[in-house]
Amino acid sequence: MLISTHGPFSAEPPKCESKVDLCLIIDSSGSIRDNNPDDRSYDNWILQLEFLSTLVGAFDIGPDATRVGAVVFSEQVILEFSLDTFTSVSDIKNAIESINYLGQTTNTPAALTKTRTDCFGGSGNRPDVDDLAIIVTDGVPFPPNRRDPAIAEAQALRDSDVTMIAIGVTDVIDPEFLKAMSSPPQQEDKNYFIAASFTALTEIAKTVVEGTCEAVQGNHQTCYPPLQATK
Repeated sequence: MLISTHGPFSAEPPKCESKVDLCLIIDSSGSIRDNNPDDRSYDNWILQLEFLSTLVGAFDIGPDATRVGAVVFSEQVILEFSLDTFTSVSDIKNAIESINYLGQTTNTPAALTKTRTDCFGGSGNRPDVDDLAIIVTDGVPFPPNRRDPAIAEAQALRDSDVTMIAIGVTDVIDPEFLKAMSSPPQQEDKNYFIAASFTALTEIAKTVVEGTCEAVQGNHQTCYPPLQATK
């Protein structure tokens, strides 16, 4: 069994004062584990889940605080859990770290549609609370003709008052695609982020959390205390 030797991350919530309805959009395409090291010293999929667990730990989680839902996508797209499924950070972290890997092609537009209709449009979404979507992906939509529909679906999310944060991992990421999916001002390290590899996610974790807090708070709040990653 493949395991991670580059985590886990550690963070003690709350780090961010934001109160949001957060939907995670998690890439589970085949290329993630196809690019695992030959020596099986770590598993990119597990590293991704650990990273998302860290992000969740940066928020104050609860039924009257931040709520979290998750959509997992490859060719198949699944609402893994809705915004009102779990009410504690420990339960959400356990749910994230237990998500099954799919390993197919990359149906990004369908994932964004399901996020809008089933995560934000489903149970648990609060009309008086800001909506935040964070997508993590290791490449571009596949087949390539899904790129423009994905950008259009991201725009549909933004048009429904969802703040979009895009995180790209590996050197095959198209920065312009990440930029097009993210919310204004569409600046790197503010609304979209790039990590050279899944092992490098530890290096950008603090920046992502701080940028996410600023994006949903209109640049009036920051995260505290500094997020630390342990190896």
